[in-house]
Amino acid sequence: MIPRHARHAADPEGPAGRRLRPIFRDDDEMAPSGPLAERLRTAIDEAPAMILLASPASARSHYVNLEVEHFLSGHDPKRLVIIVTGADRPAKPELPPALDRVEDPLWLDARGARKLTRRNLVRVAAVVLDVGFEALWRRHVRYRRQLTALWCALALVVGTVVGMAIVRQLDAEKRSPEQQRAQFVEWMTNNTNAVGLPVDEVKLNITRVDDLDNDGLMEFFVVNETEGYCGSGGCVALVYRTVSPGDYEVVLELLGASTSRVRQAADGSKEVIFSDLSVSREPLYSVYTLRGGKFQLKHHEFCDGLNFEVCTQPMVITPIPWERAPSVEKGTPPLERPSADARVVRIGAGGSTFEGGDYDLEAKGMAQGGEWYLVEVWKGSCGFVPASAVGPHK
Repeated sequence: MIPRHARHAADPEGPAGRRLRPIFRDDDEMAPSGPLAERLRTAIDEAPAMILLASPASARSHYVNLEVEHFLSGHDPKRLVIIVTGADRPAKPELPPALDRVEDPLWLDARGARKLTRRNLVRVAAVVLDVGFEALWRRHVRYRRQLTALWCALALVVGTVVGMAIVRQLDAEKRSPEQQRAQFVEWMTNNTNAVGLPVDEVKLNITRVDDLDNDGLMEFFVVNETEGYCGSGGCVALVYRTVSPGDYEVVLELLGASTSRVRQAADGSKEVIFSDLSVSREPLYSVYTLRGGKFQLKHHEFCDGLNFEVCTQPMVITPIPWERAPSVEKGTPPLERPSADARVVRIGAGGSTFEGGDYDLEAKGMAQGGEWYLVEVWKGSCGFVPASAVGPHK
């Protein structure tokens, strides 16, 4: 590509171009002797420079000698570029006789090489463009450096983009549910080992893996069935939230909870449902929502014997904080449902009727606009009492 400052020299009468145009090359058949053709003489006269490929054969060529002689008759010898070709490298190249009258002609040695060196190519361009070699070489070196810097910058950008893509891919793989589950199991095993339990004695049942807060990190529902973690009220059920892969915190802990369920709330968040309570061995569903990084009890749902999946209109029981829980009058029998003709609740594995005790009962929730209250009578077994039997918190 012709440098901007040298384009006028390449074509003084025409528009400045980026490349040398035209380049005349004679391919016509010629007789063994005779004068130059008029077309060839005109082309030599109009050419600002000539490139001579000098070889033993061209040195003996009648027409090559005539072409050189004609060029020198009308041009400065400095505009003649001589490139010596051939296989042998004797001390002095063989040149056409027309050059005998030129004192020390400048020639470039390309013998034994398939192409010119970059520096010699710039020398040829300098002669053709009629500009100083040193200035053109410095410009070429500067251009090569800029090109190298551009390629390095491009390689850096491509490397950065590819690197980021690889990091995202690795992060995506690390965040896959399968990979997160494996990391959690490893963390739980190490955590249990830290309290001195052998690995073969640890029994962790991961009942559910779900992204409850839609952050791409899984939450894990775990029932710890390890000996010492279960009792007559059942085993401890825990929900672990992933803070980051390998870092977890307990956001919900329940005793005796059954299989968990997850459903979509009206606001788009997810609700977690456990049947950790019961009424005469019929499940009472506790609904939890994520608030402030912890799952908090939203309400209870009573389906009166219906399966949860077909219970479209459950009785909603609003929970009452324990510090404000109203007391229940002693001797009040808790009933199986909020109705005066309902039976007294049955408790325990044998389903025996609750007969009261020496301890006071406290209301856990309020149902039907405050007409009935939910009370827990024994290890998750609950019943209903009328509002008339409920007094202030003691």
